[in-house]
Amino acid sequence: MRVWRALRRVAASSSSSFPADGKPRRRAWETSLSPLERVRRLLPPEEAAAVARCAAAAAPPPQTRPDGEEEEEVAAAAPCQALVEAAGPRSGPFRAGELVLAEMLRKRNTTLKLLCRLAAEAVLSSPGGVLPHRDIIGQLPGQVLRSSGGARLLLRRPSLDEYVLLMPRGPTIAYPKDVSAILMMIDIHPGDTVLETGSGSGAMSLFLSRAVGPKGRVLSYEIRDDHHSLAKKNYSHWRSAWEIGRGDEWPDNVEFILKDISTAAADMKSVTLDAVVLDMLNPQCALPVVHPSLKQGGVCAVYLANQMVETQENIEEPPQNEYEEIHIQDQAVLKESKYNGKNFTADEIPYYCTFIIQ
Repeated sequence: MRVWRALRRVAASSSSSFPADGKPRRRAWETSLSPLERVRRLLPPEEAAAVARCAAAAAPPPQTRPDGEEEEEVAAAAPCQALVEAAGPRSGPFRAGELVLAEMLRKRNTTLKLLCRLAAEAVLSSPGGVLPHRDIIGQLPGQVLRSSGGARLLLRRPSLDEYVLLMPRGPTIAYPKDVSAILMMIDIHPGDTVLETGSGSGAMSLFLSRAVGPKGRVLSYEIRDDHHSLAKKNYSHWRSAWEIGRGDEWPDNVEFILKDISTAAADMKSVTLDAVVLDMLNPQCALPVVHPSLKQGGVCAVYLANQMVETQENIEEPPQNEYEEIHIQDQAVLKESKYNGKNFTADEIPYYCTFIIQ
């Protein structure tokens, strides 16, 4: 047994990466050669030296530019730098009063999004710890800061659809995917006048406000006082944050009206509407009121969930000849879930959207 151990020691010492001269052996990947070097080693010394001289001659010499050319390049780059510096607050640092979106990576490769309004004495609370707002103010969008618990938070300015999904809400909002379909249906342009029934949390009002522009007008009717106040609050918060963060003024073109649309026939007499969006439980009650004010060829979109059969029957009752075309679009939303690392369809939620062309 002792002899066997001695043989193993001798074999281990002989196979060491340090040979007798004390210099470590170089690995194969440390001695890899370029194709030219491999060819040179196969040639005789005289020819190898000639190949080396040819390679050195073919290499481009270092270019030295006169001082005058460098000054001209600096002078030409100065206007570009001035444009970058004058790009406006949209690319500038965060300021107090604007909205900030913080993204944090969680388990199973999911992302948690947190929305906050910057204030000097406030803090951003997250599952990974807190981050004082004073550490965010003055930073550029796109930077990553660490919270008190060591969590990495990516900070940037939110888009409108992100704000709509994260803003305070009372009733269920119209989601951006549904709003985009409705906007394509009604085909509104800057300067149009649009009527909306059911202000809700203000999601549809914000998208309509951007679509009609500063010269357009949005009339948003709501029957509930709490929904009316919440929609106005969310709209004003977005406008003020937009002005602080982007430097441009968001158009103040939405008029929130606390009133039942079915009793607003007198108000509709003095209004000409380019489009109508009905987001309410009983849209057939509002159609006789808003229909006389709708322009010839105007579009009325009805946004409903799981109530389209009854609505269609009520709309098609006499006098149905007032409406030239009635179309129904069925949008199925498939929710995906993960189980044991595999994606599968959990359920199906149908959403219906009807639009009526006068």
